[in-house]
Amino acid sequence: MEKNVYGVFDSNPELLAAIQELQAKGVTGPQMTVAADIKNDVQLGNKHTDILIIANQDKDTFFLRIFHYFTDEGSGDLRSFFTKYGYSVTETKAMLEDVSAKKFILLLDEEVSIDELKSGFDKVVPK
Repeated sequence: MEKNVYGVFDSNPELLAAIQELQAKGVTGPQMTVAADIKNDVQLGNKHTDILIIANQDKDTFFLRIFHYFTDEGSGDLRSFFTKYGYSVTETKAMLEDVSAKKFILLLDEEVSIDELKSGFDKVVPK
């Protein structure tokens, strides 16, 4: 199953608002994945515990940041996650740059039509 990027968000409140909007349109938590640099930066509250959060790691050490910078690698977690779902090296690098800049990427399972969601249809997710 593929995961498609729904959006990139600069802050946790923006991410949370998008998640709530998607749920109002019928998207369930298990159909969503959040990619972030540090897992603890993602604060979704108790209502959204079924959303998968994938991160470089729980917290990055100074040494690991230097290592990732010079080797042009994110941690195995995010890099492997993006390549597993078919993203190219260029796409993966761009997404790793976004999460390194403390942005949050919201991905949806392929069964969810992002085009229909963005055009305003409600209940576009099969039950």
